[in-house]
Amino acid sequence: MLRLTRILPALLLLGLLSSRVPAQTITLGELQREAAERAENVLIAAQRAEAALLDLRAYEAGLKPRLDLAANLPNYFRTSTEVTQDDGTIAFREIELNNSSVSLLANQRIGATGGLIGLETRLQRTDNFALDAKRYNGSPVRLTLRQPILAFNSWKWDRELLPLRVTVAERSLQAARADAALAATARFFDLVTADQERRIAETNREANQALFAIAEERYRLGKINRGDLVQLELEQTSAAQNLLRAERLVGAASAAVLQLLGESYTGQLLEPAPPEISDELVGLEIAAARATTLLASRPELLEVSERTLTARREADRVRRNYGPRLDLDASIGLIRNADELDPIYTDPQSERIVSLTFAVPLVDWGERRALNKQAATEVALVQQLGRRTELDLQSQLTQLLDQWRTVREELTLATRIRDLAEERFRISQESYTLGAIPLTDLTFAQQNRDQNTRAYAETLRAYWLTYASLERLTLWDLIHDRPLYTR
Repeated sequence: MLRLTRILPALLLLGLLSSRVPAQTITLGELQREAAERAENVLIAAQRAEAALLDLRAYEAGLKPRLDLAANLPNYFRTSTEVTQDDGTIAFREIELNNSSVSLLANQRIGATGGLIGLETRLQRTDNFALDAKRYNGSPVRLTLRQPILAFNSWKWDRELLPLRVTVAERSLQAARADAALAATARFFDLVTADQERRIAETNREANQALFAIAEERYRLGKINRGDLVQLELEQTSAAQNLLRAERLVGAASAAVLQLLGESYTGQLLEPAPPEISDELVGLEIAAARATTLLASRPELLEVSERTLTARREADRVRRNYGPRLDLDASIGLIRNADELDPIYTDPQSERIVSLTFAVPLVDWGERRALNKQAATEVALVQQLGRRTELDLQSQLTQLLDQWRTVREELTLATRIRDLAEERFRISQESYTLGAIPLTDLTFAQQNRDQNTRAYAETLRAYWLTYASLERLTLWDLIHDRPLYTR
């Protein structure tokens, strides 16, 4: 019965492992590229970049000539209306009219001044059914100019602001891809850690099974005591339990990776391929001056320029909207009204209109002064925050460069320590099998191997996270010396 109770947990564990869905192998580079295209923050940044580009295209389209056709046909009404008589009394008269019109208008916006030039042709026909008469009024051609002289010109500011917003949005998309790649790196090594725990548990289980079989034989021969046999059985059972726990961690890490990619988790497990570290990457030296230059491409710094320009735009809007106004409206063309259509186009009369409107605020109780001061304060605040943002980015870069210089050497040492600990465990395992060392020495060697294997994985994680963080901060592929995630 005792023997059966020892075998049942092992059989149960083997059944669970055999029923597991085969793992799908994934590499760090694949996961980074997939996350850089499919992560949620990337999709949001891509939409914003597209929206900024469409805003710019709409602005550019607004500066091109525009042709509009307008018609009011029919415009029929039958009603009664009041008519003022010569003596001041009111009389009501029934009317039945159809007052239709059609016009064709070409406009051209002047971006530098905010003015609008128009070229128009218009025809109006009035049918008076009560008097059985018709009348035409038309303008074969009319050239118009509407020019605000002291008003706020949004077109002038948007000419600078909208292209800058497109650049900011594109860099933000690039930064979002780098952020997603960094998040993918962290989740990949979460998967590596979980998979490593699974491998350690599998290795310990197999080793303890073999050692326990030898220990049972030696116990029957009286070469070891009952305490050593129980200790090995405890190690074997603990390895089985650790394997189950590690399988659960692998499932959770796989689900986190799939969630980053926008996929559902249905029980499939991912198996991380060991990340390759090329000699080119190990020997990569990053000059601080070069990295600092690359910081200029960060969207945060470009956003400072955008916010500064937006604040200056708002200050100009307040100053002009609450200050003196001077508007010019002018037109020149041909016009004619007649009972027939032909005279309107064969014998039109000239038309000239000029209107200059001036307005100045006399008493506003300090409203304009307060709004102007508020706008100036906003500009100063944006510039101050911009300098702080630049300092924060520089501090992050300095810290990462220091980490990069040390983590490469640390990884070399961790690799050597891991290999030595593995070799020591193999020697201790052989020595215990031959009866040359006690069980405590073997247990200590095994614990030391597991500890240094985990330490190596943590160092490897720090190594890749540091490199991915440097790429994220500089938005530069430091190995191939090219912009990061650009098309």
